[in-house]
Amino acid sequence: MKKTTLSTTLALFLAIGALAAPCHSHAWFITGFEKVWEDDKEWVEEITGMVFVKVPGGQFRMGSPDSEDGHQSDESPVHTVSIDSFWMGKYEVTNAQFRKFRKNHDSKDYEGHSLNDDDQPVVYVSWNDAVAFVEWLNSQNRYKGKVEFFLPSEAQWEYACRAGTNSARFWGEDSSSACAYANVHDSTSAGAFDWSWSPHQCTDHYAVSAPVNSAGFQPNSFGLYHMMGNVWEWCRDICDSDAYKKRGQAAANPVVEAGGSGYRVCRGGGWHYGPALVRCAGRSQGRPGVSNDGLGFRLGGKNITF
Repeated sequence: MKKTTLSTTLALFLAIGALAAPCHSHAWFITGFEKVWEDDKEWVEEITGMVFVKVPGGQFRMGSPDSEDGHQSDESPVHTVSIDSFWMGKYEVTNAQFRKFRKNHDSKDYEGHSLNDDDQPVVYVSWNDAVAFVEWLNSQNRYKGKVEFFLPSEAQWEYACRAGTNSARFWGEDSSSACAYANVHDSTSAGAFDWSWSPHQCTDHYAVSAPVNSAGFQPNSFGLYHMMGNVWEWCRDICDSDAYKKRGQAAANPVVEAGGSGYRVCRGGGWHYGPALVRCAGRSQGRPGVSNDGLGFRLGGKNITF
């Protein structure tokens, strides 16, 4: 088997534009709530069956301190961000859900390991594909002019990932606890593939992406699953490495829609990745028209009523 190195993999991502050089971000405390997840704050979208969870509004500090392991320069400076309440997909969009829109979509496999099962997160979807899925869902008669779906901004994404915590990961600082919450590069993928970079020191039992509702993974305190690991998730924003510097010390519902690299932000890390990239703060970017085997998305929503 040909040995794959981390530098080779990143170089490949750069070459095809699927995941470009890091475009980083992070938050290290959130204020305004304690218990936030309630079972009666879930809503099921009827066309695809996606489950949405109510995320309460609040304020947090976005960006990471220099002292955080894995910190990158574009995660600075740490600044205060306010987020209005919104709804977030409880899980990443699955192959079955995406096929309601594009019935012949194929998420393929990785070295003989299927990525294409119905309950696995959809991959080989570009940012343009994700936006097209949003537009299709918003155009359905039952939602048109009422419920609105969208790709979350990276500020919404990080706020939802942190779910009231102030650590590098929503479960704490310890990367070796990742496998209880996230499908990451672990002892399972280390045994299956000849990668040179270090795995998390735990076992999640999945060599590639896991079914989004698989047993064994715990949600964060907002009730959201796989906010880290499994697959990177497209966000609405254009990636701008200087966005936090330009923003100042306080912002409300920020989103970058002009300038920057022209690439789009990806968040969350994935099943390929070790501890440095599986953090609430971690940012990357991808060309909007390109896809790969570790990049999917989840939706946000608003105007949802019972």
